[in-house]
Amino acid sequence: MNKLRFSFREKQIVLLLSFIFCLSFYSTQVKGQNYAPDLPQRSGTVSSTQNLQFGDLTIQSGSSGGTVSVGYDGSRTATGNVCLLNLGNTPHQAIFEFKLCPGRTVTITYPETTLLTGSNGGSITLHVGPTNFGTSGSVFTSNKGCDDVHLIYVGGTIDVGSIASNPAGLYTGSFSLTFVQE
Repeated sequence: MNKLRFSFREKQIVLLLSFIFCLSFYSTQVKGQNYAPDLPQRSGTVSSTQNLQFGDLTIQSGSSGGTVSVGYDGSRTATGNVCLLNLGNTPHQAIFEFKLCPGRTVTITYPETTLLTGSNGGSITLHVGPTNFGTSGSVFTSNKGCDDVHLIYVGGTIDVGSIASNPAGLYTGSFSLTFVQE
């Protein structure tokens, strides 16, 4: 059996924060009062704190492979002729920290797939998601304070082919999350 090591290392995180809101202006004359409320900041911040990692695995010789999934909860499963190994490369979900003042509605989107490239040749398709908030296009409402953090957990599934198409090595790539605030 040849040992394969798969991990996902984000070389680049592209985050798009779109802010959609309506402002209405009213002309009001107030005498004897200077009113300028301090409104909470409407922009959010995002940072990646943990990369998606599939851990060590191997493919049975002569087989056509299978899949390996890491859930947003960090659980790992395999199908087909893929054997999961526990050799030190711990599988885990990706984690993003998202900070935004309360009461904002946020839509999370991401690509369905991305390509991982092998250090010794070959490539593997990564099916991104789901997150702890659901699939791409899921919506949540920020319900924490302006200094509190929402943790976004992201899982994924890789399609592992035969040893000829996926030689042993490290497979890396990147994906982006888009956060649209309304």
